[in-house]
This record gives sequence, C-alpha cells and structure tokens, in this order.
Amino acid sequence: MGRQTPAPRPDHPRELQPLAIPPPMKTLTGTLSVVLGLVLGVREPTPGQDAASFVCPPCGAECHFITYPKEGKCGGCGMGLVPLATVPQVGVLLFPDAAMASSMTTLSLFVGSNAARVFTVADTSEPLRLSDALEVRPQFAFADAPKLDVLVVPDGFGAWDDPMILEWVKGAAEKARCVLAVGAGSVVLAKAGFLAGERVPARRFLVQRGKELAPDVVFDGDLDYRRAGKFYLARDTGAAIEAALAVVQELAGEECARRAAEEFGRPWVAEQK
Repeated sequence: MGRQTPAPRPDHPRELQPLAIPPPMKTLTGTLSVVLGLVLGVREPTPGQDAASFVCPPCGAECHFITYPKEGKCGGCGMGLVPLATVPQVGVLLFPDAAMASSMTTLSLFVGSNAARVFTVADTSEPLRLSDALEVRPQFAFADAPKLDVLVVPDGFGAWDDPMILEWVKGAAEKARCVLAVGAGSVVLAKAGFLAGERVPARRFLVQRGKELAPDVVFDGDLDYRRAGKFYLARDTGAAIEAALAVVQELAGEECARRAAEEFGRPWVAEQK
C-alpha cells in the first residue's frame, strides 16, 4: 500500500526544547568489538528469532545487536550472553514528518539507560530526513521489526493519515508492554484504535484542533504527562523525558532510571506504583 499524501501542515507554534543527548557511546572500542564479533562467527539478527538466540546485555557498544546460537561470552565486549527473549526491545517509530526533538531525545535516553535493546522502525529502511536537518536510516522496516516491548510514537504530522503506519502501530501497540506517545503521537494511537475517553496531555494546537482529528480523546492543555495503563502520554519533548524515565523504571527499576536521569541532568522522583 503506497503512502498517501499528508494534509497540508497546520500552523503549529513550536516550543523549542533543549535536545539533551548523552555523550557519544560509539567509540573505537565499540567498533572493534563488532569487527571481532563478526570474525568469531556470530550472525546478524533476523526477524522471528526465538529464545534460542543469545546476545550480550545492552552495554553501550554495538555488539548487543549481534546474535549467537548458544550461551557463552560475547566475542566483542566479553560479557556473558543472555537469551534474546530476556532483553526488552524498544522501537522508536520514524516517519517523514516526525519531530526530530521528541524522536531523538527519547531514543537517546533509552540508549543511554542500557535498559533495553533500542532501535528505530519505519515503513521503509531507506533514509528519512527529519526537520530538514538530520538524515536517519531506520534500523528496521515494519516487516522486519522484532516484537516490541516498548513502542515510542513521537510528535509530528501526517502519520495519522497513513494507513500503513496506523496498521503497524495498532499491531505493535496491542502486543507491547509499554507505549509512549509524545504530542501528536497520541493522535496516531487514537486513530489506530486506542485512548478512547482518555485525557491526553496536549499543546495548544491539539487543544484547539484535536477533536477534529481524534473525536474520542479529551485533549488537556493543563497536563504535562499522564500514564493511562500501559500508555505513557507526554505533552511535548520535555515531558517525554519524564515519560521515558517512567518506562525505564518499569523495565529495569528505580536505580537504572535514576542513572538515566542524571545523564540528562534531570531531577527525578520515582513513579509510585
């Protein structure tokens, strides 16, 4: 099914948020670890891998995307291998008009937390240009993406009119343990069949126009962040950091979330369950 042409972009005053990205994790050591792993005969991940595949835990290097057929030590970093099925999978949805701030900030926070295996997903594996400033090649196309434990739907325009995106989001969100939506990402979830009757944090554009896009959702301009069951709903990029930290807490505990918050220079209080 081809991509439909999105409706003209409405006026949407942007609240600029600082894009706080942790220091680069990709070092010479990380690069050498991948080369070493390949030399030792490991293989790249393929769709549909089961618990018989093993990986090293998330460690800040690239080698945790290389799989092994049995237990042992990672040929790159030397860590003990664990079943792939025990490592949470976090997928950040990308599309042509995805907001760079919310997509890259949440991606950076999850990567820096070392709580999960983190990657980007789109309806294509060809490069996408975000905000006419950053070209990104999604790591997985929809058909090849692993089953997600966490789905991130960033802010942005047009995705709510794309049937292919809505169909994939519906399937991924139904199976995911946690779903994080930022700004208009909540409209994508609503049009995929979720959030009916929920109060959703919203900026001015959604407070004024949200009912036209998602009639069954209550868009609330007084909320920054709200959790509704497995849905973590953020008003904007700043609130998305809070939501992502709550997801990290859910996946890996308070201490891991606290370290991730410190990496972002962010005061943080554990979410009460």
